[in-house]
Order: sequence, then structure tokens, then C-alpha cells
Amino acid sequence: MRLTKADGRVLAVCMAAGAAMLLCFALRSTAMTIPVKLPYDPPAVVQAAEGAVDINTAGLEELMALPGIGETRAQAILDDREANGPFRYPEELVRVKGIGEGVLEGFLDQITTGG
Repeated sequence: MRLTKADGRVLAVCMAAGAAMLLCFALRSTAMTIPVKLPYDPPAVVQAAEGAVDINTAGLEELMALPGIGETRAQAILDDREANGPFRYPEELVRVKGIGEGVLEGFLDQITTGG
């Protein structure tokens, strides 16, 4: 069966409209995903203490100077930083294995993310 030019144009318009509808539905479904809630509320403004340890640039020795951070936890911070990039907020340290909210509270006022 052969289509006339007019039939071909109608078919092309219908296919384009269908593709546009599929695109709209695909974009709508991704835009309506449930946002992931962080395990904490990031502070609006964090005032770093004088002489605070920058957890994004500190070495093993500097991290070990923090209360509750030994060599194993300090190395875990360095490994996490290398694998996942810099920390945006000091509270993100809870993503490091071995550092929970209780440990973090012990030195939260002594650390910064540098900016």
C-alpha cells in the first residue's frame, strides 16, 4: 500500500505529536520523584571557630587531633574524601563509617569545610 504525499504528512505530524507526548510524560515522571531528605538540616550560615580544622584539606595528623578521632577514623575520613569528593557541610561527616552523630557532636565546633 502506497501513501499519498498528504497521507505521509499527516502520519509524520501524528508521529511527532506522539513523540512529544512521550517526552512530556517522561520529563514529568522524573520531575515528580520524591526528594531525598538529608539526615540533618544543613545550617544556613556556619561560623567556623578560630583555628578550626578544615576537614577537606586536613591530613591524618590534624584529623587525629580531634576528640574521638583515632588513626582508623581519620583514615576513613581521608578515604571517603578521596572517593566522594569534599564535604559541603561539617555534618556530612556522618557519611563516614565509624562517625555517628554522637562522635560528631564531640568536635563539630572545631571543624570547618573551608568555605
